[in-house]
Amino acid sequence: MKGYRRMAGLGLLLVLALAIGIGVYRGKRHRESRTLDIILIQKAIDETNDFWSSIHEGAKMAAREYGVNLTVWGPGSEREVEEAHALIEEAIAQKPDAIALAPISYEETLAYARRIEEAGIPLIVVDSVMAEPVGRCVVATDNVEGGYKMGTYMRQFVDENTVIGIVGHVQGSSTAREREQGFRQGLGEDQEKIVDVVFCESSFALAREVTRKMLEEHPEINMIAGLNEYSSVGAAEAVRDLGLEDRIHMVGFDSSKQEIQLLEAGIFDAIVIQRAFNMGYLSIEKAVWAARGEELPEYEDAGTVLITKENIYTEENQKLLFPF
Repeated sequence: MKGYRRMAGLGLLLVLALAIGIGVYRGKRHRESRTLDIILIQKAIDETNDFWSSIHEGAKMAAREYGVNLTVWGPGSEREVEEAHALIEEAIAQKPDAIALAPISYEETLAYARRIEEAGIPLIVVDSVMAEPVGRCVVATDNVEGGYKMGTYMRQFVDENTVIGIVGHVQGSSTAREREQGFRQGLGEDQEKIVDVVFCESSFALAREVTRKMLEEHPEINMIAGLNEYSSVGAAEAVRDLGLEDRIHMVGFDSSKQEIQLLEAGIFDAIVIQRAFNMGYLSIEKAVWAARGEELPEYEDAGTVLITKENIYTEENQKLLFPF
């Protein structure tokens, strides 16, 4: 009798385990089959900026491939911090299956990112990190590595008379800090030749203005590094407008039609490009995985490539420069 009860108990456990397994399987199949709602919040929706346009296009491709209902939001510029945070609160209220967020502020956005997690919404961090770790996965460029590529390449132009200026985008942002750090590391002991670092708040016009002012205060500068599309293009335009392109070596970060033209014209010696299209794609892919409860890597590097006049026309680099 005891043996019978024991067998009956084991049978009941097997039935329960099978039922649970079927339930988990059906739940997973349901999550995979239904259309997911995902919101991507960029630092800016700016048609003049090829980086954010490429992020958007990559995200849309992933959304098509995974059958995602994708919504893309962002303020008009990377300077509109309050608007960006209001969009995060609106996204939380929408209760999507996941949110992919490009934090506009290294410190201030952290509290809003935590609210996403507190609401039980899976969070993917895109492009740059915040003051503390947050989110299921970070999809970004290794900005220190990108800056290092800039510095090591430009070191060939350094001599005893070299004086260097840096034009950054948003002071205190993780991308600006890390790219400058990498650039300095790439220069090695020659980083002592850096005399000024200015910031343009991710504005083409302000980048031109601060570059002009920097060159007025330090007319001996003969090498300039720009740390994103806005700062690179604005600085290069200022150098060109002042007729100093034959005297000043320049390196930029990001790719846009303007930057490519400036490279072809010889104003830039090189540009380091991010795989922005890949970043946009991967951010939505990882958001889908997160919504389905799948395992994610803590960090996904979208990668960088150094482009010069010598390698700009290779097939591989043309695909990177013109991903559409």
